[in-house]
Amino acid sequence: MTAMPDSAAPDDQPPGASDDDPNLPTPEWAPVEPLPSSEMFLRTFAGSQPVAATDILDPAFDLVDCRRQHRVALETLSRPSATAERMKAAAAELISARTDTEMLIMVIDEAVADRLLQQRKRGKSDVPPTSSVDSVLEVVVHTESVGEIAARMADLWERLVDRASELDELPEAHQLCELSAAYDHLAAEIESGRRIPPGM
Repeated sequence: MTAMPDSAAPDDQPPGASDDDPNLPTPEWAPVEPLPSSEMFLRTFAGSQPVAATDILDPAFDLVDCRRQHRVALETLSRPSATAERMKAAAAELISARTDTEMLIMVIDEAVADRLLQQRKRGKSDVPPTSSVDSVLEVVVHTESVGEIAARMADLWERLVDRASELDELPEAHQLCELSAAYDHLAAEIESGRRIPPGM
């Protein structure tokens, strides 16, 4: 859970796709509105009301509660002193948290897909037919969706907040920083049309 697949590994970049090449045209499937940054996700997790990208950030905010519910249920199930009734309730909470997390991931992924499809529709008239086919062949499909990454960020955030008073240095903080940086890189590649989420 600590490492996200490298979003820009040299061996899976299409030919000619370089982060340093500003002359590459933006393909037609790049999103209309920029994806929220990792900073926007973290502010939303902390309780700030998003002013943009609410289609993605509102369900991301709810992911924190789902991950908290999941963690607490697991802790209860691991206690030898828990009663049978409490164990049964914790198992139901665990199932509910997993179901809600999957649903919120799907909501975020649908919002991202809608953005990409809107951009594709907008760009159809401006892009010659052959160029869109050629560029589709060069696009790399990422192994993890934006919703899945948001859920991992929410999980790390929730665990970090829960343990904040225990230690000065927490591994979750480092993991969240790494995941945030990787997400920002992925979002930039999706926006430029060099990479697309799975299922697109």
